[in-house]
Amino acid sequence: MSKVQDCARALGEAIVASEEYQNMQLCEKAAESDPAAAEAMGRYMELHAAVNQEMGNEEPDAELIARYGREMDEIQQSLNQMPSVEAMTQARQRFSELMNQVNQILEFIITGDVQESGGCSGNCSACGGCH
Repeated sequence: MSKVQDCARALGEAIVASEEYQNMQLCEKAAESDPAAAEAMGRYMELHAAVNQEMGNEEPDAELIARYGREMDEIQQSLNQMPSVEAMTQARQRFSELMNQVNQILEFIITGDVQESGGCSGNCSACGGCH
Protein backbone atom coordinates (compact mmCIF):
# COMPACT_ATOMS: atom_id res chain seq x y z
CA MET A 1 0.00 0.00 0.00
CA SER A 2 1.28 3.48 -0.79
CA LYS A 3 2.05 6.11 1.84
CA VAL A 4 -0.98 8.15 0.69
CA GLN A 5 -3.28 5.16 1.10
CA ASP A 6 -1.78 4.40 4.52
CA CYS A 7 -2.36 7.99 5.61
CA ALA A 8 -5.91 7.96 4.23
CA ARG A 9 -6.63 4.76 6.18
CA ALA A 10 -5.18 6.33 9.34
CA LEU A 11 -7.27 9.46 8.82
CA GLY A 12 -10.40 7.36 8.36
CA GLU A 13 -9.63 5.42 11.53
CA ALA A 14 -9.06 8.69 13.44
CA ILE A 15 -12.37 10.05 12.18
CA VAL A 16 -14.22 6.89 13.22
CA ALA A 17 -12.57 7.10 16.65
CA SER A 18 -13.42 10.79 17.06
CA GLU A 19 -15.82 11.96 19.74
CA GLU A 20 -17.99 13.60 17.06
CA TYR A 21 -18.40 10.38 15.07
CA GLN A 22 -18.95 8.20 18.15
CA ASN A 23 -21.55 10.61 19.55
CA MET A 24 -23.31 10.77 16.19
CA GLN A 25 -23.54 6.97 16.08
CA LEU A 26 -24.99 6.83 19.61
CA CYS A 27 -27.53 9.55 18.85
CA GLU A 28 -28.58 7.89 15.60
CA LYS A 29 -29.16 4.58 17.40
CA ALA A 30 -31.14 6.35 20.12
CA ALA A 31 -33.34 8.08 17.54
CA GLU A 32 -33.87 4.83 15.66
CA SER A 33 -34.91 3.16 18.94
CA ASP A 34 -37.43 5.90 19.77
CA PRO A 35 -40.86 4.43 18.91
CA ALA A 36 -42.45 7.82 18.23
CA ALA A 37 -39.60 8.87 15.96
CA ALA A 38 -39.65 5.53 14.14
CA GLU A 39 -43.40 5.77 13.57
CA ALA A 40 -43.17 9.36 12.31
CA MET A 41 -40.25 8.53 10.03
CA GLY A 42 -42.09 5.50 8.67
CA ARG A 43 -45.10 7.64 7.82
CA TYR A 44 -42.83 10.27 6.27
CA MET A 45 -41.20 7.61 4.05
CA GLU A 46 -44.64 6.30 3.03
CA LEU A 47 -45.68 9.79 1.98
CA HIS A 48 -42.41 10.33 0.16
CA ALA A 49 -42.97 7.12 -1.80
CA ALA A 50 -46.56 8.16 -2.55
CA VAL A 51 -45.37 11.53 -3.88
CA ASN A 52 -42.81 9.80 -6.10
CA GLN A 53 -45.44 7.38 -7.35
CA GLU A 54 -47.89 10.19 -8.09
CA MET A 55 -45.18 12.21 -9.84
CA GLY A 56 -44.56 9.18 -12.07
CA ASN A 57 -48.15 9.21 -13.29
CA GLU A 58 -48.86 10.58 -16.73
CA GLU A 59 -51.09 13.24 -15.18
CA PRO A 60 -50.02 13.77 -11.55
CA ASP A 61 -52.67 15.06 -9.16
CA ALA A 62 -51.21 18.38 -7.98
CA GLU A 63 -53.72 18.68 -5.15
CA LEU A 64 -52.86 15.22 -3.82
CA ILE A 65 -49.13 15.98 -4.04
CA ALA A 66 -49.66 19.26 -2.18
CA ARG A 67 -51.64 17.45 0.54
CA TYR A 68 -48.88 14.87 0.92
CA GLY A 69 -46.34 17.70 1.05
CA ARG A 70 -48.23 19.47 3.83
CA GLU A 71 -48.43 16.26 5.84
CA MET A 72 -44.71 15.64 5.29
CA ASP A 73 -43.97 19.17 6.54
CA GLU A 74 -46.05 18.54 9.67
CA ILE A 75 -44.25 15.27 10.31
CA GLN A 76 -40.86 16.93 9.79
CA GLN A 77 -41.77 19.64 12.30
CA SER A 78 -42.89 16.98 14.76
CA LEU A 79 -39.65 15.03 14.26
CA ASN A 80 -37.56 18.16 14.78
CA GLN A 81 -39.18 18.65 18.20
CA MET A 82 -38.45 15.13 19.44
CA PRO A 83 -35.48 15.15 21.83
CA SER A 84 -33.87 12.07 20.27
CA VAL A 85 -34.12 13.50 16.76
CA GLU A 86 -32.91 16.93 17.92
CA ALA A 87 -29.88 15.29 19.59
CA MET A 88 -29.19 13.29 16.43
CA THR A 89 -29.43 16.40 14.26
CA GLN A 90 -27.03 18.31 16.51
CA ALA A 91 -24.58 15.39 16.58
CA ARG A 92 -24.69 15.14 12.78
CA GLN A 93 -24.03 18.88 12.54
CA ARG A 94 -20.98 18.61 14.82
CA PHE A 95 -19.66 15.70 12.75
CA SER A 96 -20.27 17.65 9.54
CA GLU A 97 -18.30 20.57 11.01
CA LEU A 98 -15.42 18.21 11.81
CA MET A 99 -15.44 16.88 8.25
CA ASN A 100 -15.53 20.43 6.85
CA GLN A 101 -12.47 21.28 8.95
CA VAL A 102 -10.65 18.18 7.70
CA ASN A 103 -11.52 19.06 4.11
CA GLN A 104 -10.35 22.66 4.58
CA ILE A 105 -7.02 21.44 5.95
CA LEU A 106 -6.58 19.05 3.03
CA GLU A 107 -7.51 21.77 0.55
CA PHE A 108 -4.99 24.15 2.15
CA ILE A 109 -2.22 21.55 2.09
CA ILE A 110 -2.91 20.74 -1.57
CA THR A 111 -3.67 24.20 -2.97
CA GLY A 112 -2.29 26.65 -0.44
CA ASP A 113 -5.63 28.44 -0.44
CA VAL A 114 -7.38 29.28 2.79
CA GLN A 115 -11.15 29.26 2.55
CA GLU A 116 -12.95 31.36 5.12
CA SER A 117 -15.52 29.43 7.11
CA GLY A 118 -18.97 29.90 5.58
CA GLY A 119 -17.45 31.45 2.48
CA CYS A 120 -18.29 30.34 -1.01
CA SER A 121 -15.49 29.19 -3.26
CA GLY A 122 -17.83 28.80 -6.21
CA ASN A 123 -17.12 25.07 -6.24
CA CYS A 124 -20.22 23.34 -4.82
CA SER A 125 -18.60 19.88 -4.73
CA ALA A 126 -16.96 20.59 -1.37
CA CYS A 127 -19.76 22.72 0.01
CA GLY A 128 -21.66 22.01 3.20
CA GLY A 129 -24.59 24.07 1.94
CA CYS A 130 -25.37 27.70 1.31
CA HIS A 131 -26.01 29.87 4.33
